[in-house]
Amino acid sequence: MKINKDQSPWGLILLLFGAGILSAFQVGKVPPVLSDIRSDLVISLFYAGWVLSVFNLTGLFLGTFTGAIADAIGHRRLMLAGLVIQIAGCFLGSLSHSFYGLLASRILEGAGFLAVIVSTPTLIFQIVKKKDMSVALSIWTCYLPAGASLMMILLPFILMVTDWKGLWQINAVILIAYTLLLSKKTSHIKFINRSGSTTITKLIQDIIKTTTSAGPLLLAIIFITYALQWLAVMGFLPTLILEKYGFSKSMASILTASIVFCNIFGNLAGGRLLKRGIKRWRLITFAFIVMGLSSFAIYSSTANFILNYTGCLVFSIFGGLIPASILGGVPEYAPSKNLIATTNGLVIQGGQAGQVMGPPILAYLVSQTGSWSCGSWFLGSVALVGAMLSLCLNFLKSDRRD
Repeated sequence: MKINKDQSPWGLILLLFGAGILSAFQVGKVPPVLSDIRSDLVISLFYAGWVLSVFNLTGLFLGTFTGAIADAIGHRRLMLAGLVIQIAGCFLGSLSHSFYGLLASRILEGAGFLAVIVSTPTLIFQIVKKKDMSVALSIWTCYLPAGASLMMILLPFILMVTDWKGLWQINAVILIAYTLLLSKKTSHIKFINRSGSTTITKLIQDIIKTTTSAGPLLLAIIFITYALQWLAVMGFLPTLILEKYGFSKSMASILTASIVFCNIFGNLAGGRLLKRGIKRWRLITFAFIVMGLSSFAIYSSTANFILNYTGCLVFSIFGGLIPASILGGVPEYAPSKNLIATTNGLVIQGGQAGQVMGPPILAYLVSQTGSWSCGSWFLGSVALVGAMLSLCLNFLKSDRRD
């Protein structure tokens, strides 16, 4: 695939986007079959919350380090390695007969997911033209809602011929085929090691330089508050719909997929608005306010499906402004152009931390109170914190020093 000197290689960019989508399949495949997993492995709602969130455990601890490795050894190498690790996780998960076995396979899948989402944006940044940067990065931020929702839409049809373990195996086969394709189509993308060698000392220096820079650190903390709300709501939405309204499993999956898919519109709108000159901090603050208010509609104690579902739609659409604004700001706030993946890793680490915390906390609160309505105050409070933090971006200048 040749790159036109006057035009961004959109075909290649979309191919890289596909790596994110397939990785997001591993996120979207779990919520609709969570009840099946609970029944098969005999686990409580609290433990089921960990099946959702443990996927992000690797990112919680190793996000920044993974980014530093990508900057040191090559972004393409790490992306392809991440896909291979996800393949292994899918196969091992399909063979699990216990909660702990499934948990271990989900950690492995999460490690591969992390490698892909940390390294791929830098490849896009490397090949896209400067004039198309904000649009390309906003497209990239759609990988999670696009992949997760597509998997949820396909899932009812897949479950007609297999169970959740077969679903895991199908994902592994798809990943194998795409990894081979991506390896061939990206072979011309060269990585130039800026230092000529990779040492632990250099990795540590890069990590310290990034984590002590105000811009990357603030973006990461803000992303914690967004991701915590996002997975807490979307992860348990099929369960909420099944328990509260008695919809079929297929209908609950489709309804949830529609909500997740709507997040894409916010992502794309965020990129467009940033390109038109809207301040990053304004978009993030506005989105948090809307998300916080909509959480009261989502978890209203009144059995009103239209109110609850509309609240989810608003939550998802306007919430999409946040990842587009935060991830799109990584190249701007990175301490140097050689630390973009490291900065992205720190931000992703924040997102993973939020996703690890969100589902178990919400599940615990629901279990203790016996009602989903406690989610309103919990998520509303988190949204308020996110809005206050995003105001700080107004007083912060780019940390770029190259």
